[in-house]
Amino acid sequence: MKRVIIPVMAAFLSVPLFANTPVSPIERSVLDIQKSALSIREKKDLLHMREEEKLARDVYLTLYKKWKLPVFKNIAKSESWHMHMIKLLLDKYSLSDPVAKTGDRVGVFKDAKLQKLYNQLVSQGEKSVIDALKVGATIEDVDIYDLQKALENTDNKDISIVYQNLEKGIRNHMRAFVGILRRYGSDYTPQFITQQEFNAILAKKHEAGMVNFANSSSNVIEGEVLKVYKLPGINKKITWWMIDVKTNKGIVKVAVTTDFLYKSLNIKPGDTVIVKGYSGIYSFVTCEIEDKTSGFKLQNRFKRCKIQ
Repeated sequence: MKRVIIPVMAAFLSVPLFANTPVSPIERSVLDIQKSALSIREKKDLLHMREEEKLARDVYLTLYKKWKLPVFKNIAKSESWHMHMIKLLLDKYSLSDPVAKTGDRVGVFKDAKLQKLYNQLVSQGEKSVIDALKVGATIEDVDIYDLQKALENTDNKDISIVYQNLEKGIRNHMRAFVGILRRYGSDYTPQFITQQEFNAILAKKHEAGMVNFANSSSNVIEGEVLKVYKLPGINKKITWWMIDVKTNKGIVKVAVTTDFLYKSLNIKPGDTVIVKGYSGIYSFVTCEIEDKTSGFKLQNRFKRCKIQ
């Protein structure tokens, strides 16, 4: 194991500028884990993965403009989140961001090899819808392969958590592209991961929740409500009631319930709430909530709540 960095600056960075900004459970977990020194290989992998996730996002945005298939638009949003999580690590370890150096322009990369690959993939994907979907599957194929190699090269827990959760998301993307390909009467043959691993991915359904996350089980948070608002869920037809809760560990984004179940909530800024639930990737998800100020109580019947 590499030596752990313990000086005052490291302690400060475990609760950085994000401390007064709402963060998701996985972001909080990554920020709270103590820093360890990075090897040269770990630094190179982080910089590469930052631009590789950008490549996926940029290709999908470009192919969406061409074919208007929702899968490209939806997965591009997910790739933006993947980029964000790698950027979180770059900031934590004070590494220069290659995406910032190119102005985050779609289709422009610092890495010459990724620039060439982007050009090739877009050219192939613009030939037909089938080719575009195969490009999507190819990108997810190489992403899984590269993330697995990067995981082998790190012993930093925060980096491992990010990589494992990105890989889980990428497996879902692979299922989406191949599933649509098969509905079109075509298929995809893996070029980077093994056929056995490819088959195992497709044999499983969509993966939810977080991988290797200490606080993914039943949890309780308590604090002051700072903000009440709505956000669209992963399924854009569903809108969630959200609250930002100030706890003793920072501000937590809490998904309370869907607005088709509750048209209004008797919760307002300044109230004190106790929330029981579980940590999703993007927010803390409520199973039970009690507003100690107003007396409002709510209990959700989500499947995940029943198995806590």
